[in-house]
Amino acid sequence: MSEQNELTPEQTEPLPWYYRRNALAFGADMALFHSAISLIGATTVLPTFLAALTDSEVIVGLSTGISSGAWLLPQLVIASLVARKPRKKPVVVRAAWLSRPVLLLMALTVWLVGADIPALTLAVTLLGIAIFYVGDACATVPWFDLVAKGLPLQRRGRILGAGQVIGSLGAIGAGVVVRYVLGPNSPLAFPSNYAALFGLCGTIFFFASLALLFIHEPDSAAPPSEAEPVHRVLASIPRILASDRIFRRVVIVRVLVSFTGVASAFYVLYATRHMGFGTADAGLFVSAQVVGSMAAGALMGLAQDRWGPLAHMRFVMVAGILPPALTLLGGALQGVAASSLSPLFLAIYFFLGLYGSSIGWPFFNWILEHAPEDRRPLYVGLINTLTALAMVAPAFGGWVVGAISYPAVFWLALAIGITALALTTMIPNTRKMQTSPPAP
Repeated sequence: MSEQNELTPEQTEPLPWYYRRNALAFGADMALFHSAISLIGATTVLPTFLAALTDSEVIVGLSTGISSGAWLLPQLVIASLVARKPRKKPVVVRAAWLSRPVLLLMALTVWLVGADIPALTLAVTLLGIAIFYVGDACATVPWFDLVAKGLPLQRRGRILGAGQVIGSLGAIGAGVVVRYVLGPNSPLAFPSNYAALFGLCGTIFFFASLALLFIHEPDSAAPPSEAEPVHRVLASIPRILASDRIFRRVVIVRVLVSFTGVASAFYVLYATRHMGFGTADAGLFVSAQVVGSMAAGALMGLAQDRWGPLAHMRFVMVAGILPPALTLLGGALQGVAASSLSPLFLAIYFFLGLYGSSIGWPFFNWILEHAPEDRRPLYVGLINTLTALAMVAPAFGGWVVGAISYPAVFWLALAIGITALALTTMIPNTRKMQTSPPAP
């Protein structure tokens, strides 16, 4: 049967001629992206590299804050600008090709100057991470619209799901590579070993970017609606927060729980500096984190469909509380049950992966069930942008580590997580709400 005549189970309309082409292109981009980014994990590989260049825990923490802030902060502005463009593929392709090759430049810098000029290497790395994540934000916002246009609704879930599963398997393989490249049997010494990881990451991104070129963007069924100017969108933020008190509570909880990232860059440093782990064990942590990310999908399907976004939100918050709690437990067990530390830290990274891959989804789903239809994109962009306030958390965590201790930053993360979980009692269950507030 020809591709044009293949029918979906749910409808009698034939699939578009570009279906298989787009399915392969979107799936390849997702799978390659997840595989590549795992080679330079912001909570595994990158902190150990920066810690070898500087004694400042604040700078090490800054790298994690930059990655989250650079991705979240511009999204509201990007959404407003992109909404006016009738075609989204050129924006996605341009952003990817301008930002992803930065990893290759970082690899070259580390290879050539490395430890000889650590200040330069440090500056290039932090700048490169910022450019990459800003570029990825510019690509991500229109990418979702491109998915909606380029993939039939009835086939969209299976294609994106397959890309995520394959990418997760690739990320587990990336953990094996990290363990070998940073391990004692590696043929590469510092900093060439990290340069190789940056270079491999950039190379995989090159092929992911090639996949984007093969996407066919069909014509829009209707001309794009007139988007509000950026300055008007930004000016509407105080009015929205003032008029929709329920949404305001959700924003407060979302921003607060993001501050559990105060400890995110320091689990691996605590493990390698105080708990007897080697740098190569970061590869095992990467793999455990990826397994947690895979489990996040199962949790979302179960909690979201059966109990709703509020229950899902609470489940994810508990997962976010466990890493600092287990780390503190590991510190207490170090002298009496050292053999338990390895599975304990694998569990820590499992829950970090589950939490990191899940935390945005229950809030997005809550908004989809609460917000007026015409305000949903604005609400999503707004909560993402305000969440970027937490970009300062890891740098502050570095100050806490330097001024007090590693356990102090884990206690702080634990206290923030428990407080955020307690505040969810202020958030109504959308499944029980009879009416929604009027659009602001």
